Amino acid sequence: MENVTIISHLTPREWKMSWENKVVEDTRENVRAYQQQNCFWGHFKNDRDFTICHHKEFEIKGMSFGLYFNGTIEDDERGCKIVGKFGKKKTANLFLGMGAALCIAAIFGAIARQDMEVSIVATVLLAILLIVYFAKPQKGQKRILAQLEKISFDNNYHKKVSKKAKADVKKKRTMREKAMVNVD
Repeated sequence: MENVTIISHLTPREWKMSWENKVVEDTRENVRAYQQQNCFWGHFKNDRDFTICHHKEFEIKGMSFGLYFNGTIEDDERGCKIVGKFGKKKTANLFLGMGAALCIAAIFGAIARQDMEVSIVATVLLAILLIVYFAKPQKGQKRILAQLEKISFDNNYHKKVSKKAKADVKKKRTMREKAMVNVD
């Protein structure tokens, strides 16, 4: 389940409106809002690229080993296409990699000193770190995919106009403004 593709009938703008209703925006103001509950949080990196993650109650975001979905919204003739991959946070990968490097150093040091107890403990710890590094739990993937499908196939947003677009429509010129002629 490396590459994921979801084809939605929603346009990219409608998809983003559905996103705003179902995902807590990852901002400093919202940290307290999602810290004490199970929810999906995420953010857009730019106009098309986004990240979404499932947050467990009282889990610290910076110390999470949870799965992230990094995706992109692409235009499609039927609406939009969501393409992306699952991964872990870069700091978590760095932590696991450094731990593995230290375990390998401990194994070589223990072998050089012929200390079997230390080499066994370091080998077991290395195996645990490698399992955590390479594991991508199916349950976590299914949970995030279900949320992405919920966002992508919500008919409440199909052919709807966002509040921002409505505000732009309301800014139409009045008859008086239309009747005024600018002479240069």
